Formats: sequence, C-alpha cells, structure tokens
Amino acid sequence: MAVICVGRGAGACEVVSYTFQAECFGGAPCGFDVQHPDFGPQVAVWVESADGSSFVDTLMVTSAVGIHGIGNRPGTWNLRSGPRFPYGRREMALPIWAHARGKIYELVEMEAGRDDQITSHEDESSPEPYFCRPMMVSEVVDAITCPSGRFRSCKGVLDSTMQSYYPPRADLFDFGSTPCQILVQYPGSCDPGDSAMYDFLNDVDTVAAATPAYGSPFTGTWVVPAGLPAGDYALFVEVSKEFDTDAANQHPSYLNAGEMLYFDQYGQEGNVGAPSVLYRVPFSLGGGGASSAATTDIAGYGDWTGATGDVNAPDGTIGVAPGSGAGRLAIIDGPTGPGRVHVAQNGCAALDCATAPAPEPVAFEVAPDPSGTAARLRVHQSNEAGQPVLGYDLRVSFMAAGNSPVDPSKFADWTPAGTIAPGPPDVETDLTITGLTPISYYAVGVRARGVCGDSPLTFQRFLTPAAPHTQISGCFIATAAFGSDLEPEVRALRAVRDAAIARSSLARAAVDLYYRASPPLARLIAQSPTAGAVVRRLIRALPN
Repeated sequence: MAVICVGRGAGACEVVSYTFQAECFGGAPCGFDVQHPDFGPQVAVWVESADGSSFVDTLMVTSAVGIHGIGNRPGTWNLRSGPRFPYGRREMALPIWAHARGKIYELVEMEAGRDDQITSHEDESSPEPYFCRPMMVSEVVDAITCPSGRFRSCKGVLDSTMQSYYPPRADLFDFGSTPCQILVQYPGSCDPGDSAMYDFLNDVDTVAAATPAYGSPFTGTWVVPAGLPAGDYALFVEVSKEFDTDAANQHPSYLNAGEMLYFDQYGQEGNVGAPSVLYRVPFSLGGGGASSAATTDIAGYGDWTGATGDVNAPDGTIGVAPGSGAGRLAIIDGPTGPGRVHVAQNGCAALDCATAPAPEPVAFEVAPDPSGTAARLRVHQSNEAGQPVLGYDLRVSFMAAGNSPVDPSKFADWTPAGTIAPGPPDVETDLTITGLTPISYYAVGVRARGVCGDSPLTFQRFLTPAAPHTQISGCFIATAAFGSDLEPEVRALRAVRDAAIARSSLARAAVDLYYRASPPLARLIAQSPTAGAVVRRLIRALPN
C-alpha cells in the first residue's frame, strides 16, 4: 500500500520557495569599515493568512536571534555594540515577527536586575563559547581571540515577573569542566545562572539559519504542512541591521555614568539606527498550479526600540541606499521581474515514502584553515540514490574538549554555518566556515533535508591551529593570570606592547616570539592558583 508522506487535502503536495539577496553598506564590493561596521542583517521569514488574522509558521530566522538569543540576553536594550557583543537585549532586532508570533518567554536579566552594569558580573558568569568580550574600536580589526574561553560573560537569570517576545540563547549545552579553573581568583565566577534551561525554552532553533552572505541570492523552501487549508496567504520578510543610521534615524546608546571611567572606550556608538523593515508578498495555496510573485517596496517598518510589534506605514523616513533601510535587500531579477523578495509556489509529486525514503547520510571532509579562524568543507551531495533533497542543514559547535560527546538531539542548538545548495548526484560542494577561534575544538555536522524526512546526522570533530604569529592580539600570560583581558593590568600591558611595536622592529620580533611560546605556559598558569598569584605579583611590580 502506498504511503503519501506529505501533502494537503487529497494529497496534493505544495512547496513555497522564497529568494532575496542581502546587501552590504554601500553596495558591492563589500568591505569592512571599522568606523561604520556591517555585521550583516537579522532576518525573519514567516507566513500569515492574507487577512493577518492568523500566524501560520516561521520559515527562517537568523542564528543570532534564533540560536544566540540576542533579543533576550542580559543587559539593557540600548547598550553600545560591536562584533558579537555579549550584552544588551536587542529587542529591536525583529519586533514585528516576534510580536506577530506571540510566544512569551521569561526575561533574562543581569544579576539582581542591574542590566545597565556590565563590568561587575563575576558572581553570575561563566566561560563564553560564542560572544566576544567588549572591544575598543582599535581592536575590532584584530578580533582573532573571539570567542574566548578566557572571557566570562554574565549568562543571567530568568525573571518570572517580566516577559520577552524573544527566546533565550540555545547554544549553552557543553559547559565542560576545566574552563572554570582559570577563574579561581573570582569565587563563584563559574555560576552559569539559569542558562542550563535556556535551550529547553528556545523553540525556534530548528528554523535558525546562517546570516545570508552578501553577493549572492539566498533561497529557502517550505513544504506546506498537511492539513493547511487552501486559500490566500502572505509571506513576510523582516530585516534589521545595527549601525544603520541616517539623518532621520539615529539614537544615542546608553552608558552607565558610574562605569564611564572603565567602559566608555569599549563598544561603539551609533548601533541604534533605522528600525527593521518589512516586505510582504501575497500567494495562494490549493490552486493546482505554479505561481510567482515579488515585491520591491517595503510594507512598513517596525518600532526602533522593539517595545511593540507595530507596523508603521511607509512615510519617507526609511532610506533606500544600498545596505541601508529598504536597501538592506538588493533588487534582483526573478520570474516576474525585478524585486527585493521573490516567492514561488509549486506543486510537487506525491511520494511513496516506502520506496523513496529520507536522504542518505551526507559525506563530507573538513580541513582547518591555517588562519586558525576558519575551516574548509567539501560536501558530497546526498542524492545518489534518487531521494529528493530540499536542502542541507550545516551547523558548527564549540566543544569544551576534543573528546566532548556529541549529542545529535542538540544539533538544532549548534550555530548555522552556511548554505549548501542542492545539486546533481555525485557533485561536490566546497564552502568555508568562518568566525572560529584559534587552538579550539569544534564539531561540524551536516544533515540533508528531504520531503520524506531528514538524513541521519554526519559530524566530524576538528582542532583549529594557532593563528599566524604576525597577528598579535591578547596578552596570553597576563590574561590567564588575571582571568580576563579586560582587567586594568592586562589593558595597561597591551598599551605598552602596542606602543613598543610601533617604535621598534626588535620589539615586534620579541612579541612574535612571545606569541609562539606563551599559549602552553598560559594554560598552565590558568590551571594553577599559585602560579597565577605569582604572575600577578610580578606584573604589578613592573614599571609603568
């Protein structure tokens, strides 16, 4: 007996695809300007009934919101920002989607509700697997130590009396046992707060996707759920971006006056700018044929504070410059002509899943890049036996140790690491995973998505090499001794180092030698309270 695996009503199968292309500030070619940083957009894609009376499904949300919880992390919402900045819940990230979805979570707050204090959190902090420590503008271009197990971040506690429309982060599931030893000078500094519960509360991790890369279209697919009535619907795409300021949209960041002597040089102003923009494309289901539609204009824009899910009608305050405002998505060609968002609805053959099972496991090879901050993958397309493949799920996770167990049930909580476009059988696809940390253990996994289910997870572990010695960043030994490279003593040593290498090639050679020899010694110091105390005493005795 044939088994119809997917379909609506009498078995008619429908697939909806959506395509858009993210645009960088200023348009191609995309480069990084430290004074006007572009960390990529936050994007949510969802479907509602055409009249807006019912929310149907979330199709995609970028991983910073869906996995790393930037909408519901400790810290007041309008703190300064930077690359992978660890503090400040960005309620303005995707407020229209968050409120339309209507799911409520308990609020994650800094210790004792002191969300505006980010420098005194040792009692409720733990090693950080993803976010960077706050950086000065001069350090952003040299952020090779991010993320760092030596940086503690406040993971926060849940406040049942407060609520958030965003899920907490879902990437805190491999705390390990050894990283806490480097923080022995701060009693209680390895208390992870309530974060062990966060991944159980996060229910959008399965649709999280990597931030779409600049320069090429991004296409997602959605198999229409069985039983969804035929009728008229709308696909929405909400896009936001930090540091997108213009004459009509610029708002000051918050800075605690009591912390200005310590923190005023970290993070960057100008991160709160133009609000999120919304695109809407109508489509119909159940018509029995294929259809396409597109839109170039925004349907409105969100609340710049994120406090509400209101959709404000276009009023001329949202710009269209490349990468900014409505221009955060580029105009690209599609079946119906140019547009910023393209939607296509197609029928698909009803499948007998007894004869067309889920795709086979995905074979791939991984090779760490010599930079220490990336890894190269070669993926073998998983459709040699003819099983239809709709797409691939590629994710990476920081591991506390090389032998840390891999739990396939936690795969959805790993960080999406890129897009693999389905291709013909026997085709190999090459891609690069970026944003890794030198001398760190990772696991990378791939799963093929099919109409009749997903393939078993295939994963590999790897160790990133040390970064090239021409790149100098943290003071390893001092950081290990003091527990954080934000400590005043470490900052002072860094300033002396930078001044020395600017004046002398001999000093640069000495620093290069230091970076060759110090990491193993730093690990020993980090694990020994006695050694750490001795090094701290020696460093404090150095002349200024």
